[in-house]
Amino acid sequence: MDVLEPSGLAVSSSGNVLYTVSDNTAEVYKLSTKGDILQTFNYKGNDLEGVSTFTGNNLLLAEERTKEIVVFDMSSGTSTKHFINYDNNNKNSGIEGVTYNSIDGTIFILNEKNPGKLIRLRADFSIIAEYELDFASDYSGIFHDSSSNELWIISDQNKTINKCTLTGELIKRYPISVTQAEGIAIANDKIYVVSDAEEKLYIYKKPIN
Repeated sequence: MDVLEPSGLAVSSSGNVLYTVSDNTAEVYKLSTKGDILQTFNYKGNDLEGVSTFTGNNLLLAEERTKEIVVFDMSSGTSTKHFINYDNNNKNSGIEGVTYNSIDGTIFILNEKNPGKLIRLRADFSIIAEYELDFASDYSGIFHDSSSNELWIISDQNKTINKCTLTGELIKRYPISVTQAEGIAIANDKIYVVSDAEEKLYIYKKPIN
């Protein structure tokens, strides 16, 4: 990939386009499913660590240190920021992932560690519930799979992909050999994972169970 330190991954509803952010350049990128850059958006973030598709032509972007979720309009280039008011102990272990649940319109975010948390938000970005996570040392990326209404959460330190319920309970763990995996997206029976350190896109076949 030609993206420096990619962190976060999203996929279009068609499954033909990926999106990522760089925590080096603080920019947002549109990618092919092979990882080639198709477009660099005119947005400069602060400490980008996550991305998700959202309603209409919008993306959700996660700003780790400021604990903000940004709604970015890919058509107009405009953005609005929403501060998420939750307790965490370290600004460098803040929001590490974001994903949109198109089934009920809620949003999930991850707090990386200290403590690891799954936080569910309403469409107005107010908090519905917080769930402490205990199945990994850290939590570096998240994706909501609408086909099964489950969450897939990646752990950089444990080198695992974890299938979970919507309350963060572990269903199944899958080991991977990826250094500093920081983004996950699923489409067309494929799991896409980005490595921050290696600047690579990995593609796996989605397990049946």
